[in-house]
Amino acid sequence: MSEQPKPYRVETTIGADRETVWRAMTDAVQLREWFGWDHGDLDGEIQYIFVDHVKQEPPERMLFDDGSYLELVPDGHRTTIRAVLPGSLDGTDWDEVYDGMEEGWRSFFEQLRFLLETRPQGRRRTVYLTGTATAADVLAIAGSDGELRHTSRYQRIAVHPSGHLLVVAGQAPLAGDVEGPISLTVTTYGLDDAAFADVLSEWTARWSDIPDARSTTTAGESTITATAPR
Repeated sequence: MSEQPKPYRVETTIGADRETVWRAMTDAVQLREWFGWDHGDLDGEIQYIFVDHVKQEPPERMLFDDGSYLELVPDGHRTTIRAVLPGSLDGTDWDEVYDGMEEGWRSFFEQLRFLLETRPQGRRRTVYLTGTATAADVLAIAGSDGELRHTSRYQRIAVHPSGHLLVVAGQAPLAGDVEGPISLTVTTYGLDDAAFADVLSEWTARWSDIPDARSTTTAGESTITATAPR
């Protein structure tokens, strides 16, 4: 296997015009409503990626220090957003290679699409659960109801009947039965403290039903570490 970085090309089409998408990618307040998940230094992460280590070519392209770039291609009231790390995808079985940056953009583009197309009211709050488990165990607690938004080798993204966006992201193929690092992100909007506490409690309890799953739950700036009962 080559030791060169895995080239990638991730793209998502969003039901919003290019200027709206560009603003969501460059305004710090809007970035916080879709990028990543809540943690103590999310603002610093956004500053590092989208300000300190990027060259902007508005409203078409962002060039990053590692040679990757984001580009926005307009199509009327729709926009295709791409994350690209240039390189040949031929000659290497790249499908077998997991890449965190590639999969991160896949998740975050869907979170951006959810924000701009659904237009939820109120600020975002997230529950982030991570541990080692089989995809089947995590998909079982996520459920199969709701609107499927994306499915691929390492991810399944859906809108739960509650209206929250669920992102299941594994480092092993979701179709297999291999235990590996896997996460579940629950994105909510507009919840007060009591309502969000209920969501946090519900999904932490579901995660704890996974045998031997060790989890970290991130909610706002507080982190709770829990180990499921054996």
